[in-house]
Amino acid sequence: MTKQTIPKEGVLRIMLSRLLTNNQLETLNRQQKRTLQREHEKAFTRLQRLTDKTNLPVTFDNHTVTSYGNFGLFETFKKAIDFTGFLKKHFTVKRHHNCRYTAAELADIMSDCIALGLIRFEHMNALKSDLGYQKLKDIDRVPDERTYRYLIEKLSAEDIQKLKAVNQAILQLKADMEKPREIWLDCDDSVITVFGTQKGAEKGYNPRYHGRNSYKVKVAFVSQTCELINAELYGGTTHSNGGFLEFFKDTVSMLGPQTVVKGVRLDKGFFDEKNFIHFEDNSIEYVCKAKLNSNVRKLINYVNEQKSWRKLDNTYAVAELTMPLAKWERARRFVIIRETKKTCACGSQLAIDFKGVYEYEVIVTGMEDLPPEEIWRWYNKRCNVENKIDELKTGLAIDCASQHEMLRNKAFMWIKVLSYNLLNWFRLSLLLEDVSKCEITTLRRLILNVPGNVVGSGRYRHVRLAPNAWLKETVAVIKARLKEFLSMRAWLLVVDTT
Repeated sequence: MTKQTIPKEGVLRIMLSRLLTNNQLETLNRQQKRTLQREHEKAFTRLQRLTDKTNLPVTFDNHTVTSYGNFGLFETFKKAIDFTGFLKKHFTVKRHHNCRYTAAELADIMSDCIALGLIRFEHMNALKSDLGYQKLKDIDRVPDERTYRYLIEKLSAEDIQKLKAVNQAILQLKADMEKPREIWLDCDDSVITVFGTQKGAEKGYNPRYHGRNSYKVKVAFVSQTCELINAELYGGTTHSNGGFLEFFKDTVSMLGPQTVVKGVRLDKGFFDEKNFIHFEDNSIEYVCKAKLNSNVRKLINYVNEQKSWRKLDNTYAVAELTMPLAKWERARRFVIIRETKKTCACGSQLAIDFKGVYEYEVIVTGMEDLPPEEIWRWYNKRCNVENKIDELKTGLAIDCASQHEMLRNKAFMWIKVLSYNLLNWFRLSLLLEDVSKCEITTLRRLILNVPGNVVGSGRYRHVRLAPNAWLKETVAVIKARLKEFLSMRAWLLVVDTT
């Protein structure tokens, strides 16, 4: 069967019919149509000449190019800490006998995908065609995204505990490579809105999407280094304080002997004497914002009556007192901050007659060695945990709960937790100070997700990147610090074997 061709006159008619109405088209005679055809050919030739320099031929025959030219640096870091070894040791999941990949191998590649910004399962297929990545990874193929889905679907609650054990092993190694330390924990929770029929999602407090089903996620970070120690998913109606003590005890149990929890910073959602009693009984300091309920307002009124404010500047004043609230078992230290707000007394924006209106902030603390203003400043540094939660959402899509089952969402979340801690340790250990403070999305854009070409073979392999003076200097620093890191890791291995 021969291919049918449309006569030139027919082509012209089809093209003109897209631009002219039927009435306009019928009014054109043959000569007018030929004139239009010639003018079209001239215009087409001009446009073609204009675009010839940019509309270059494309071939698909380069088997060494990658979108992630500096992934090899991140993979070297993973090998240095033996991330795959931790996965093989702890993340043992029974799979079908003819499965090509083990659970450890799949979790390893999934952590790469998430670290590189391939957050959704369908995005992970990008590595199947990225042969440069496969050369850097030293593998001959990448699984299809359906394989990752199948793994997540088959994971049980026990398997999630195995992922937690991998995270614990990573953090323990980091602690072993550092001096024994005292840490402060920042604990908080956040809403994860769902847009499907995910099981376990409930209609609770949702500041952005009112009335939508959601999950709640609790997180615990190390204040100084932003390590993510623990994360847990709950139903949307769970209060901030719901299950907190169990979550906190679980978090502390994940820390090794090299790490001692000195204190914890909490938002007002965790304002509960049961929490404070636990901290006090275990010699853990704490600072927690108080809810401005009727009992706390009585404290503010008492301070106002006694006029015991100490002025810090023209805006802020501070006071403190130690006493128990109604129905509390113990007396505790309260730090009260008064902020003066300037409001117009007459209602006109142009008026210059103002009166002062006060806003109050109350902090309960188990710390006794700092003055009240320092307690306040120390608590305000807790706001960094909000930045870290935002980084988890924007950089690692921890708020993307796309699986139907809540257990699957927990499993996928913990893969993301592993990726976060790997990236966080990578930037803290190997990057210059100004770059180490960058968020993960910026880290990807500046360093990891830079197109490159993996050339050579064997020990003569190298990556070719586009000229970039800043990146050249940064990569040189990373390589030098990697050498120091490997030396320290080697000493730790020697000590462990003696």
